[in-house]
Amino acid sequence: MNNDTELRTDKDGNVDTAYYIDQAHQLRSEYLGELYTSVALKLKALFRLELPKITANRPAHH
Repeated sequence: MNNDTELRTDKDGNVDTAYYIDQAHQLRSEYLGELYTSVALKLKALFRLELPKITANRPAHH
């Protein structure tokens, strides 16, 4: 099996774990931000209250 993936290395030639940890934090942060936004929008839609429209052409009841 041929693996063409290149790993980022540090100055000593070791896998740059700090880089990959930072990348993971960034991706996780973006995902959670999108998740929270999506949940908030769905909750707002669920609890949206529509008030009846008021029209001036209706006769008043006495």
